[in-house]
Amino acid sequence: MSTREIAPATMQRLAFIRLLAQQGMEQSRQPDPLAASCILTFHDAVELFLMLASEHLGITVQDKGTDFVSRYFVGMHPDKAGEQGVDLAGRFAIKRLTAHRNAFKHSAAHPTGAAVEQARTDTAQFFEDNTPRVFGIPFTGIDMADLVTQDLARGKIKKSATAWGNGQHLDAMGLLAVAFDDLFKNHLGARGYPLSPFAFGRRISSGPHLGLSVARMLSRADGSRAVRNPTHEAEAFGKEYEQLVEGAGQMQTALRVMSLGVDLHRYFRFQQLCPHITEFANGQIDYHSFGPYTPSPAEFEYCQQFVITAALRLAELESHTQPPSWRA
Repeated sequence: MSTREIAPATMQRLAFIRLLAQQGMEQSRQPDPLAASCILTFHDAVELFLMLASEHLGITVQDKGTDFVSRYFVGMHPDKAGEQGVDLAGRFAIKRLTAHRNAFKHSAAHPTGAAVEQARTDTAQFFEDNTPRVFGIPFTGIDMADLVTQDLARGKIKKSATAWGNGQHLDAMGLLAVAFDDLFKNHLGARGYPLSPFAFGRRISSGPHLGLSVARMLSRADGSRAVRNPTHEAEAFGKEYEQLVEGAGQMQTALRVMSLGVDLHRYFRFQQLCPHITEFANGQIDYHSFGPYTPSPAEFEYCQQFVITAALRLAELESHTQPPSWRA
């Protein structure tokens, strides 16, 4: 196990590697042929890890003359590198992954379902075994929240990971929902403008019994008194109006999410996985679900990755949403 202190820049690169590995895990669970892309993602994550490991340990690895696996597994071994070297685990597994990657990338040999399953297992085992050997921490101990530049969201993501580790799964998922909500509101807010152009107008909401209210209003005899039983024509119009407003609200939400650069399908899955949030006037926030709520570790990682990815995209978009120089 390494006793070298991990520099902040190194930890940030580790966080990116873990995020990349998680993306590969998610890709590997997609239906064929979409799952095939995980082979490339897994290999990129492993390669970045080995490059960072050699830098962290201060080992110069030969650039040419050997294959990718031997270059690092042999070049970083104590027999070759001396006392600062490390005996990495999983050489044959990564050699197998590299063979699948080369065949897919250079020969268009589509990996089989069994190859994808094996790659997922091999990659997970590689990181689990070697992260403590090189960096002295478990792979799951790498805090991906360090990639997030927004202070408020980063704090909630960190608290979420702590809550999950303590078995407080409802709180953990709720904190992720609130973190994304904070990012989302910030994205819709505008600097120097009354309303952000990414808001696509003020929030459209149908409200309860909207159609019936419209029907009763249209059926008023003198324009002031509402009737209990609206006409058939007014009731039909009220229902259509309610459906129109509901559809417009859903489209507005979709446009707002996509303007953040977030895949709409991923957003809806994130919503399904997270608990409902209730905010009170005093600032208190409660998380609640209907029925049993037992999210799996994979579902927590999915939501965690979703929020971090949204934060990274928002940070990029912020450079394009600065107010004009004369408004600054």
